[in-house]
Amino acid sequence: MRARYGSRLWAGPIVYIIALLGTWLLATDAARPCAVLLLIVAAVLAVTLWGGQNWIAAFPSDVTRQTNINRSGLVYLFGVTAAVVLVLAADLCYAAAPNETFGFAGILWITSLGLLVFSAFLGNALTLPRWPTWEIALLSLLFFLALFSRVWDLKNFPDNIYPDEIMTGTVATQSYLSPTTRPPSVFSTLWSGIDLPAFWFWLVAAFLKFGGTSLVMLRLPAALFGAATIVPLYALLRGTWGRYAAITGSTIMAFSVSNVHYSRLALNNIVTQFFWATCFLFLLRGLRSRRPADWTLAGLSAGLSEYFYYGTRLLPFILAAFMVFLLAVHWKQASQYASGFLLLATGYFVGFGPLLVHFVRHPTLYPGRGASLLIWSPHIPINFADCRKAWETIWPLLSENLLGISTHSSQDIIFYAPLLFPV
Repeated sequence: MRARYGSRLWAGPIVYIIALLGTWLLATDAARPCAVLLLIVAAVLAVTLWGGQNWIAAFPSDVTRQTNINRSGLVYLFGVTAAVVLVLAADLCYAAAPNETFGFAGILWITSLGLLVFSAFLGNALTLPRWPTWEIALLSLLFFLALFSRVWDLKNFPDNIYPDEIMTGTVATQSYLSPTTRPPSVFSTLWSGIDLPAFWFWLVAAFLKFGGTSLVMLRLPAALFGAATIVPLYALLRGTWGRYAAITGSTIMAFSVSNVHYSRLALNNIVTQFFWATCFLFLLRGLRSRRPADWTLAGLSAGLSEYFYYGTRLLPFILAAFMVFLLAVHWKQASQYASGFLLLATGYFVGFGPLLVHFVRHPTLYPGRGASLLIWSPHIPINFADCRKAWETIWPLLSENLLGISTHSSQDIIFYAPLLFPV
């Protein structure tokens, strides 16, 4: 065992150097085939050396299964049912009065969210991880450093102001701070032609009203969300790959140049990662624990993310694909998660709230942004010529996106470097 561990230890830097060399060579067109070969070699070596690790189990053992329904479980199910009833009432209220800024529909929706979260923490419906004090202190330090790097001197860094930041402030102030116009519903969409959920602009307006109309207040909401992502990300990595993977991954994100940069812009792109990390955290916890609360909170996080950036509209498809994967590959275990899938959808429905009614009433809005940016019409190629055309259309852009991770600079005016540095 000691010899095997030592061989893996000294082999690690060698595999890393091979991968690093391959990454650097990707930037040169002539050397790219050699670069891809080096990366494949590094990947094969990594799997050979460390593929036999005892990873944390994805599914619970027979000993840890919990199939009995106790009193707290019944109370939790009652709370979930009541939350669904309240959000249905909120949907009906919004449908009857869609022009109210928040109104009774908003009160019912917030109540349903609170009831769902309260039910999840009631009794033993949800358990919090028990980490040592030093680990909690380290996570707190990481969060503080991530927060500081994102809120320090927001006025001057970055030193350029992106046009969408100006438009975000304009839409927020004209919609919710102007004394001459009636504030629109937070369950609608704003910014003609862009149609982002109004809730984000309402939140930005609240910061501007509280702290004054300034670039710092305009950028602060995104910065706070960017820093807050460290917590669910750490818990996600901790529960999947262990403590040291969590420390490493969270540290990388806390000081990632691109992540810090996007967190310091007045754009809601960065918000999606917070809710997605939270969603997948509870989703994987639900697989291991089979506790209903984990599945519901996963869906709730996913539903709430609909109130921010477009990227979330990919999430229903990802969750559906994940369920299909479980049913196809792990069908023996997945057959026991039917109630979990249902609770996931229920939490999504509650989190989505009255905004779902807005998209139902305007059916072209939800897929509109994605459909307008498609580079290939959504159909399956039926012959060789069609396949070739699809490949010639998609591959150059896909290749450019992949190279943009570590070698190619960005083509926009927001961030000019590759997404990650080669090292």
